[in-house]
Amino acid sequence: MNWRIETKKTALLLIDLQDKLLSVIENRERVVQKAVQIVKLAKLFSLPLYISEQVPEKLGTTCKEILEVAGDVPRLSKNTFSASPILPADIPKNILVCGIETHICVRQTVYDLRMRDKTPYVLGDAIGSRNQIDHQLGIEEMRQDRVLITSVEAIAWEMIEKAEGAFFKEFLSILK
Repeated sequence: MNWRIETKKTALLLIDLQDKLLSVIENRERVVQKAVQIVKLAKLFSLPLYISEQVPEKLGTTCKEILEVAGDVPRLSKNTFSASPILPADIPKNILVCGIETHICVRQTVYDLRMRDKTPYVLGDAIGSRNQIDHQLGIEEMRQDRVLITSVEAIAWEMIEKAEGAFFKEFLSILK
C-alpha cells in the first residue's frame, strides 16, 4: 500500500468555518490560520476545494480570511451535522478535513466519508471545538477508530515531491 498522499486523488473539505460559530471556538486564531494555510496549499496543488456552511441563513457565511484565499469556490449549505451528504458523488478518494466542531460536524463527516469508502485525513491543527475536552475526546475517538489525525505541515510535506524550483519556493512561502 502506498502511504503517500496522491494529489490527483485528494480534495480539501472545510467544515463550517463561519464567523458566528468561530467566535466561540477555543484557539480560533490557530484554526483559521491553519485553514488559510491549507487552502493556499490546496490551490498550489490544484486540489478540489469544498466549503460547507451550517445553516448560513442563520449562522452567516465562511469567515473572510478563508474566503479571501479560497476565491470563487461554491459554498455548500447544510442543515445536517455531517457534511458528507452535500458532497458530490465523485469526490476524490482522499479528503483532507478541517473545520469545526471536532466532536460534532468534523467527527460525523469523517465517519460518513469512511462509509463512502473515502479516506479522511483530519488536520488536527485546523479543527476545533468550543471547549478543549470535547476537542480532545473527538480526536481520541477518531484516532482509536484508526482515522489519521495529522497536521497541515505534515500533509504539505507529504504532497511535495521535490525540493527545487519556483513551485518549491512558493510552497515554502506558504509554510512560513
